[in-house]
Amino acid sequence: MLNKLPAMPIPRWLADLSSTTIKDEPFPLDQVLKDSLYYPSSGFDADPIRYLAGNVLSFIYVDYGYSQDALERVLYFSGYNLIASRQVTKQELTPRGWNPTLPNRSDGDPSRYIDSIKKPFCLWSVFQRDEAAPVSHGPSRFSLLYLCADGVAAFQALYTANNASPKAVAVIQPGHAFGFNWTDYTDPKQIFARTVFGNPAGQPELFLYGGYGTHEDYRESCWPQYTNPVRFFNKRGKGRIGVWSISDQREVTS
Repeated sequence: MLNKLPAMPIPRWLADLSSTTIKDEPFPLDQVLKDSLYYPSSGFDADPIRYLAGNVLSFIYVDYGYSQDALERVLYFSGYNLIASRQVTKQELTPRGWNPTLPNRSDGDPSRYIDSIKKPFCLWSVFQRDEAAPVSHGPSRFSLLYLCADGVAAFQALYTANNASPKAVAVIQPGHAFGFNWTDYTDPKQIFARTVFGNPAGQPELFLYGGYGTHEDYRESCWPQYTNPVRFFNKRGKGRIGVWSISDQREVTS
């Protein structure tokens, strides 16, 4: 958790969940979207959860390059136990329907890596801190929604169509060069950034940007709307991730 950002109390909807209610009751879409962190082209990168759990309690990861079997093999967080997981349907994610915004030619070709796209799925999982873990280890609970889907389309379907905005967006090693991503999430003029900033529900408070490389590679945010550094931390596998805010919240650690 980042100390200079406010800690979030566990909301009632999350605190009251049990393995039975997770599996049997309606999916709490609006609650999962509220104050969430959205991470497209995420792979299985746990860094945003490792560093921001507590400031954020609902994480939404999106990547079309991984199967559900692969996810379930790595669905583990040290010091936490899985309460339950369940499939979430397209209707539960888009109860109001949605109209996709099509890309411009300059955004890239959505069909470029179609052979690399895995079978779509959406898995919702809720984790609880182990009783043996200290309070300082992290929040008592957090939620993770993982979609095998396109990151641009998923943002439009989840947030824009449901009149919601995430608290944070992460663009970390998004793979537009050699990682099978058809568009460049780091480019503030391309479709992902335009989708985020064109959302009528508002813009994220926080922006995470980073990847493999040296600290100098990520001294500044790639999206110029985020100019206020909040914190820098090391990325696992060598690299660096920065957190920026639109508002002036400073806890700069190099």
